[in-house]
Amino acid sequence: MHQNGKRFDDMLAESIRSLSSPENQGDPLQGSGRAADGQVGVLVGPDGRLAALNLNPRVMRMASEDLAREILTAVNAALDDLRANIPGLDPAAIPDPGRLAESLEDVHADVTRRLDEFASGIESTVRRLEER
Repeated sequence: MHQNGKRFDDMLAESIRSLSSPENQGDPLQGSGRAADGQVGVLVGPDGRLAALNLNPRVMRMASEDLAREILTAVNAALDDLRANIPGLDPAAIPDPGRLAESLEDVHADVTRRLDEFASGIESTVRRLEER
């Protein structure tokens, strides 16, 4: 019993590791966005993190508030593009792998604790039966 629980524990731990640091297979997904008539360009990677920010030198003449707004517009466009490039998924339903890994870590800890309690209970029952 405990051995099967250990195999399950190992599989769950491997799933958590896999979600925490996914390996890139094939062409990585990316999203790109532009703003300020193409003078602000953004590229985001498959993890949703900013991979590149390109600013035409002319945008440096903009007021800081206007430039910030244009950068935000480009970043949001790049994130929308990334979501649209994920095959077979509704862009609004993309799970956050980090949050999923955290949830699985909690499940992992709970399952491990329960399996240990179950194994202890069986060992206790076997000892009582042997004493009779």
